Amino acid sequence: MPPRHEDRYREPAKPADPVGTLLRLLSRLGGDRRRFAWIVPCQLAATAASLAWPRVLGLATDDIASGAFSWTRLSALLLGGFAATLAGCAAQAAIGRATAAISVSCVLGMREDLFRAVLALPVSRHDRTGPGETMSRLVNDTAAAGESLGQGMLRFFASCTSLAATLAALLWLSWRLALVVCATVPATWAAGRAIVLVSRRLFRKRQTALGEMNELAEDRVSGLLEVQAFGREEEEKRRFAEVAETLRRVSLGADAAGGAMGPAMNAIGNVSYLLVAAVGGWLAMNGTATVGLVVSFMLYARQFGRPVNEIAERFGQLQSALAGAERVFALLDEAPEPDEGREELPPGRDGLSVVFDRVSFRYGDGPWVLRDVSFEVPAGSCVALVGETGSGKTTAASMIPRFLDPESGRVLLGGRDIREYRKNALRRAIALVPQDVSLFSGTIGSNIAFGADSQDPAKTAEAADFAGAGDFVAGLPLGLETPVGSGGAGLSRGQMQLLCLARAAMAEPRVLVLDEATSSVDARTERRIRAALDRLRRDRTSIIIAHRLSTVRDADAIVVLDAGRVAGVGTHEELLASCEPYRRLCAAGELAPPPDESAPEPAGDRTFSR
Repeated sequence: MPPRHEDRYREPAKPADPVGTLLRLLSRLGGDRRRFAWIVPCQLAATAASLAWPRVLGLATDDIASGAFSWTRLSALLLGGFAATLAGCAAQAAIGRATAAISVSCVLGMREDLFRAVLALPVSRHDRTGPGETMSRLVNDTAAAGESLGQGMLRFFASCTSLAATLAALLWLSWRLALVVCATVPATWAAGRAIVLVSRRLFRKRQTALGEMNELAEDRVSGLLEVQAFGREEEEKRRFAEVAETLRRVSLGADAAGGAMGPAMNAIGNVSYLLVAAVGGWLAMNGTATVGLVVSFMLYARQFGRPVNEIAERFGQLQSALAGAERVFALLDEAPEPDEGREELPPGRDGLSVVFDRVSFRYGDGPWVLRDVSFEVPAGSCVALVGETGSGKTTAASMIPRFLDPESGRVLLGGRDIREYRKNALRRAIALVPQDVSLFSGTIGSNIAFGADSQDPAKTAEAADFAGAGDFVAGLPLGLETPVGSGGAGLSRGQMQLLCLARAAMAEPRVLVLDEATSSVDARTERRIRAALDRLRRDRTSIIIAHRLSTVRDADAIVVLDAGRVAGVGTHEELLASCEPYRRLCAAGELAPPPDESAPEPAGDRTFSR
């Protein structure tokens, strides 16, 4: 609808708040308390089980070294260790199942919230972002955030629990050796900090590059006809390859940075293990520690490094989650379309008057598109808006269903400011037939009934006949059940336009807004569309953006817009006599002459039950 005057949406240049994003992500997990109730005790059981084996081996070693060897005691220790291992495995299995369920639930919840947010955004907002970019956030970024959060953050919590429990065991066994293990903590922190700074930026770049590639692919696939018609296949292949190469390069850097955490932590862990072995051996030789205690301590030290490594392995997932979540939350945080209205429309089914009262509008800080525009469309009448390209016709039409709001002035419907009406009630009373028609994946019937409360087949067939689409629909293999591809694949432009008119008839509007509905069709199809429009306009208020002289002559009045101002209002003959911009339009061929009238008038039912 509105012209694209605003710049394409771009990612914020300043870095996002990773802590705030993480806390917000974690808050989304809080609703799944039932599964969390299983995870916490299972994790405590798994952590306790992991602490059993090192101590069992240490005690067994001391028994053997002391000469007080007993098969009964050794068997009891080993059986206890095996029991702890089995319990730990069962707890880990339960944790994995609950974690997967939480992850899936989180992804679906984020997608539902984001889809609702996208539907609530103003129409003008969608003109700044291609559908590919929005789809990337809806599919890829939610997956990166939700799955990484479920699989990464919960495992991160498990690793932290294990780390704390192991540290407690180390301090309990020997505070001296515990200090040796902790001596490598500053090196661990410094290495982790350096990798964080690099990987966070690269993961954010990767998500942005993925969105750009999706947008390019969606754009070129939807415009495949134009690409092939202009012989641009090789150029588009090269362009896609360039974008894909950028994504590959950024992905490699992000994965390398995220993957560097594990090896770095392993190296530091090995140094810690060697220090513990050396100091522990010295203490054992001096009699300060038993051999079994040193064995247990070395196993605990290795176990102390394992959760650190797991934290490192999950770190890449966490960075990917934060990068995806930043883009998802940026869209979720955008202000929804305002709907401050509380009033219902006046009862009835007849047309309502439309009045523009000193309306001015511009896109952002750009030039004024409409300046002090005033005109009236009486209830049940038909008014045509004409003017040169860029004169503000489509912008004015976009204000009637409140796709845009005036910067000053007001638009009245039925005598009241349209901002006083509930937006949903307002738009259900208005049917819009745009120049660029849009059909959805489904069937012919589902597309016709898209704006209606019910999908009664008889009513749908009646609407198709009423709009002059009955003949070609009846000729299709499955009639109304004929599948339609996204964007109307397999249908001509004229057929798509007739289906859109049938959709408008099915919605039973009180105000009809037509944006050059007869453009780019042949003369016979235009006559069929005009005949449908004549039937559709009865008892309704109609605003038509037209570039056909035949359509203009049929209107009750013509409003001429020139550089955003009303240059004249009247009939065709009156404007020819008094309005220079209108004469200029006619002389320059801006208002095309009517098509050949020699073809017989197309058939079509003349009534449609309302």
